[in-house]
Amino acid sequence: MFYSIIFLLFAFCRSDDVGDLTQRVDVHETEMTRLKSENEMLKDIIKNIMTKITNLEDKINGTVHNKRVTTTNPVNVAFHANVAGKISLHDNEVLHFPTVNTNLETAYDGNTGVFESPSQGYYVFFVHFLTYAPKAIEAVLVKNDAPIQNIYAGTTATQGYAPGSNLAILELNQGDRVWVKVHDKYHDTADVLDGPWCTFAGFLLYPTF
Repeated sequence: MFYSIIFLLFAFCRSDDVGDLTQRVDVHETEMTRLKSENEMLKDIIKNIMTKITNLEDKINGTVHNKRVTTTNPVNVAFHANVAGKISLHDNEVLHFPTVNTNLETAYDGNTGVFESPSQGYYVFFVHFLTYAPKAIEAVLVKNDAPIQNIYAGTTATQGYAPGSNLAILELNQGDRVWVKVHDKYHDTADVLDGPWCTFAGFLLYPTF
């Protein structure tokens, strides 16, 4: 009888231990399930944050990400052009510099002589002339039909050449246009300019977008 009681007590204790262990296992499994769910949520949050960071970097760099990266505000803008042969002049004509040596972003059109700004920022423009003696030219750098900077080259000597140049720094918006034109009637006629020595150049100093 005594041994039967001992066995029943032992069995009862063992049953309680097993139940306790089972309960603890259930608690741990529930906790693991909760942690896994939170982990997936954190992954989604991190993914969304990284996407927002990438989009912000794109806006700062002026780019749009898709299958092909397209630059909407280029920062590498520059051109340099000159003329081949001798040049005669007419009142208020836009001077064309059709021999284009450098043209980043194709912002300068050698057929029209017009530069169109692809980006907002400060630009540097340089114009240089070389006249045959005794000829002279007065010209002007123009921004959107507004005269900005005069340029003169000429000499009263009977032989040789006369150089002349000028430089301007302009703030341009995207789409602003810049060109060089003859200043009214203040120029000689026939062969005035020695084309290969006459240049029109410009570049983006720094963007402001």
